Amino acid sequence: MKNIWTALLLTIIIFSSLLVGPARADDQCSQPVSTTEGQVRGKAAGGSCSWKGIPYAAPPVGELRLRATQPAKAHQGILDAYEFGPGCPQKTSGFSGGEVSNTNEDCLTLNIWSPQKPGKYPVMFWIHGGAFAMGASSFELYDGARLSGLKDVVVVSINYRLGALGFLALPELAAEDPHGSTGNYGILDQIQALKWVQQNISQFGGDPDNVTIFGQSAGGMSVCSLLVSPLAKGLFQKAIPMSGACDYIAEKEKGYDYGKKTAKKAGCKGKDILACLRKKPADAFLPKNVATDFVSGFMSGAGFMPKLDGYVFTCQPIECIEQGKYNQAPVMMGFTRDEIKFFTAAVPVMNLLSRSVVKKVLRVITGDPGDEVLKFYYFADYKHPADLLNAAGTDYFSANGFADVEALSKRTPVYFYRFDWDDIKNPEKYGAFHGLDIPFVFGNINPESRLFKKMMVPGMDAEKIPLAKYLMSYYADFAKTGDPNGAGLPVWPKYSVEKKERIYLDNEVTVAPLTQKEIDRYQYFNKQNQSKYSPEKK
Repeated sequence: MKNIWTALLLTIIIFSSLLVGPARADDQCSQPVSTTEGQVRGKAAGGSCSWKGIPYAAPPVGELRLRATQPAKAHQGILDAYEFGPGCPQKTSGFSGGEVSNTNEDCLTLNIWSPQKPGKYPVMFWIHGGAFAMGASSFELYDGARLSGLKDVVVVSINYRLGALGFLALPELAAEDPHGSTGNYGILDQIQALKWVQQNISQFGGDPDNVTIFGQSAGGMSVCSLLVSPLAKGLFQKAIPMSGACDYIAEKEKGYDYGKKTAKKAGCKGKDILACLRKKPADAFLPKNVATDFVSGFMSGAGFMPKLDGYVFTCQPIECIEQGKYNQAPVMMGFTRDEIKFFTAAVPVMNLLSRSVVKKVLRVITGDPGDEVLKFYYFADYKHPADLLNAAGTDYFSANGFADVEALSKRTPVYFYRFDWDDIKNPEKYGAFHGLDIPFVFGNINPESRLFKKMMVPGMDAEKIPLAKYLMSYYADFAKTGDPNGAGLPVWPKYSVEKKERIYLDNEVTVAPLTQKEIDRYQYFNKQNQSKYSPEKK
């Protein structure tokens, strides 16, 4: 009889815990958390606790526009951190990975997802992409609930200033700055957000001594920028640039030329140029066409991107790395197999392009009038001339990553990858496109965005794709230990200059050394990049 009552009591206890479990989890998530600016309150979301829209810096408006990021101000009462903050001012395009329905210059906020249980967890700090001109941390693609809840990590995502408001360089701005800095306001935002994490993340279950910065495209370039910025020293311990290499950044003087043109378009010049720029509405800084603005900035080598200002950056990123002047941390870096198809797929007549047109485009991209690039690619190897352009464009996009892993691996652990999975609606058109790896990392395989709805097969989710489980584990394991390898995962070897091994992420995960053909192509494009940003190296 005693055993019967014991069993009955245990059954009641277990059943009761099932009934109150979700409520207890929600209660845990809604308990006020203290930060340096005051208390915030979150809520349960997708197996984790979430806090959204927390200001990490003072609003960069009025006299703080086009200035170094300032710490956030204290707030009264308890901040209900239930909704994402607005995106930073921008003009979006069809290439964006989500929708930005609400923008405001007061946009410097961050979001946190933490496991629904006590502990001290590694922090994964996400920086969104978008050509330094668009994007927001609120995209469903970047929701950190699944990654946090399933892999026991704290995920942080941020907004940072974009376009002219984030990267405008002018001699007048440098003159008023105590460090002579200009054109890196978006990067200074990222650094301030990392400082906020150092001061506060332990209150949310995160370990401030185990922070991994990761980002894609411009976010990947940002990760590389933070690797080499002396201002980011000690703010992170590991780095994952995705489809964004430690590219050459704009020389400050070139940035001045581009900045003056931008100020003139906004109607500002003369001795009162800064006062004028700070009085203009934020919309005055937005381009008429994002694509045109990006291309013109890229071709000039001085668009809205980080600047070599002698303070935030003291040398070109690859040069800093080669000299050992960087925040030495384990790095996991890679690209997708068909990066450039993300952009060329939008051109309706792409497959109708002739060889002569493709040659002209390659001359513009490489700056090489002698068609030397065609020593490495042959039209006979491709179904359409445009396929050669896609292959060369992807190698051009990825080449600096090869130089990065070669240099980084001499001092720190490096893991190199290529994402090859393309089980999408139209693989021939889109391939393993730029950004396709993001939903695998976060476990959000079918995000509600126009871009991914066009390409992803309905009904797919992370549970049905083994590669999604692998990637979530690789990234979380790397964040925990600096090594992506873990139980049940295909072995991922370190990169070395001797073996040059790369992992290929597909339905079957494989490892192979780079071929000599790939190496030759990467080295060619690296030479062209050096000529573009450092003419003396021609």
